[in-house]
Amino acid sequence: MTVQRAARWRLLLIVGILAPAAMGAVGLLLGRLATGRFPDLLHLPSGRATLAGLAAAGLSLGVVSLAARLSDRLEEALRRTGTRAGEEALRLAGYPVMLTLVTTSALGEEMLFRGGLQPLVGLLPAAFLFGFSHGGWQRENWAYVAVATLSGTIFGSAYILTGDLWAPVIGHAIHNCLSTLLLGRRVEVSWRGRLPVIRLVPEEPEVEDRPREKEVPAAMFPSPYPPRPTARELGLVTGRLEPGPNNDICDVPGVRVGHATRVEGEGPLVPGQGPIRTGVTAILPHGGNLFQQKVPAGVFVLNGFGKAVGLAQVAELGTLETPILLTNTLSVFQAANELVSYMLEQNPEIGITTSTVNPLVGECNDGFLNDVQGRHVTAAMVRAAIEGASGGPVQQGAVGAGTGMVCFGFKGGIGSASRRVDRYVLGTLVAANFGRRPDLLVHGVPVGQWLEEEERARREQEEDAGQRGERPADEAAPEAPVGEPLPGALRPDEPVGESPAGSAQVDESAVAPPAGEAEPDQAAPEPPPEEEARSGQSEPPEPPPGSVMVIIATNAPVDARQLTRLAKRGAMGLARVGSSAANGSGDFVLAFSTANRVSHRSDYPLRATTLLRDDSPVMNDLFRAAVESVEEAVLNALFTAQTVVGRDGHVAPALPVEKVLAWVRSPRP
Repeated sequence: MTVQRAARWRLLLIVGILAPAAMGAVGLLLGRLATGRFPDLLHLPSGRATLAGLAAAGLSLGVVSLAARLSDRLEEALRRTGTRAGEEALRLAGYPVMLTLVTTSALGEEMLFRGGLQPLVGLLPAAFLFGFSHGGWQRENWAYVAVATLSGTIFGSAYILTGDLWAPVIGHAIHNCLSTLLLGRRVEVSWRGRLPVIRLVPEEPEVEDRPREKEVPAAMFPSPYPPRPTARELGLVTGRLEPGPNNDICDVPGVRVGHATRVEGEGPLVPGQGPIRTGVTAILPHGGNLFQQKVPAGVFVLNGFGKAVGLAQVAELGTLETPILLTNTLSVFQAANELVSYMLEQNPEIGITTSTVNPLVGECNDGFLNDVQGRHVTAAMVRAAIEGASGGPVQQGAVGAGTGMVCFGFKGGIGSASRRVDRYVLGTLVAANFGRRPDLLVHGVPVGQWLEEEERARREQEEDAGQRGERPADEAAPEAPVGEPLPGALRPDEPVGESPAGSAQVDESAVAPPAGEAEPDQAAPEPPPEEEARSGQSEPPEPPPGSVMVIIATNAPVDARQLTRLAKRGAMGLARVGSSAANGSGDFVLAFSTANRVSHRSDYPLRATTLLRDDSPVMNDLFRAAVESVEEAVLNALFTAQTVVGRDGHVAPALPVEKVLAWVRSPRP
């Protein structure tokens, strides 16, 4: 708040006092040069001047409104150069300071352009210079300059008709004040009998930044695994910064997320047919046309063992021009194909009269639970995830791209978190499919190592009991934290019931162990129960090498270089939960900003943007936010995911949350 207060007073001093004073001084000198006397404002405005000013204000506002209605392109230009800039200044300054700024600015501009330049060069040249001062050096602002020139002509005409400089000053000030009050609002008129009732009603968000009313719902491909509570909902607070309203990536205004999940079949793997445990997740930086309005983006590759599509161009050009898709490794190319089709529908000129499109699809290998060879992510699923994306809350756990993913030997998947930084928000979404169980850290506590030790002790006890033909003592009443069976807690010669996550029979020999460094060519054949009882518990198969996709979003005004710096900090969040970026783990971080969109077309070679300084305290807090939110997003993926049984009876057990929380709150010696 201290930073914002200082910026507010700085804005008032520069824009509200120093700039109008400088313009007024120049206007006085030019007026004296042109007429031999100074422009006179040292008297009260006459009734005629006041009426002329009111008429000029109304006519000017009417011209602006009419011009916007006659041309969609002009309306967008006015919104981009005037309305959005005004809304940003209003958020910073507040109404009292903002109204002061626009009033003093009107006074200074009228003294310069009407009191000084108009007597010297004439009505129209002075009006053109007035319009050009509103960003005319940028070609993309020329529509706005044309409208400002018309307003300048109206104010100049009021000066000519009355001979009193108060007329354009009053008109300009009223125009500015009403425009400020109307920022983010619309006029609504109703009738109470014969009397009109006029109200200012807040505008709804732009159509491109809100969920569509008639969208393809993600429920067309729902997840059968409802999420458990997040870490924060269970009282585990990560980091120092405050989270956003929903503590997910959609807290960043305009960002939307959609999932499509496919779960079919059970039992032995039939390559190309099933069982299926997979899906796709879509992240949309805004609801408009991303090819026409790109967003700045940066990439950091922590370990490049992956098959993601589109990252090279993002790293080179620093822009993102399609929704981001996440899916399984071998479905990347089908997902990218449908994403291209979706973009071609929105932009038929792609590849014909303009450049081609760069689809961005990330991946993780879900082959431990899923028939990955079958490439079961369909075009309909991709379309449902994109068109059914909504502004949150984000469903987490075993959903979408996270359906078949294993993290630190437990069921992983989709996780998300967010942080507030000054007046901005930074949000993260991860597809967590990485790590070995002994490496798992929760707030620095080695819970993975302790869980591994407990499991090893149980296995040894079972092996000893099997050799003696006895029933282990702990099997009489096996511990089942949060309703899930712990790995190794069942006798191999005992029938096993259904898993909490589905109807597949759980084979204890297939419980997911720590992620290894190499993927086995095929699962080892399971021995018959009597042979297993004689030889002891067989070692469960290892899941393939893991990966992680991290998506960071913010509405802070940062460029591609700064976003790459943010992405690098995201990797530190992975380290906090125990990742060491193993050889076979594809670890990618993509960061984008919804501020400072980049137009696909521009006739002007220069582009002006407002950016955070690298040495700003806000930038340091954004770095911290990236680390904290990635750490919490991974924890949420583990905390929310249910147990999932996949192909060949492979089991990814849910993290025993209650035991983990107890250890974190009171670490064992």
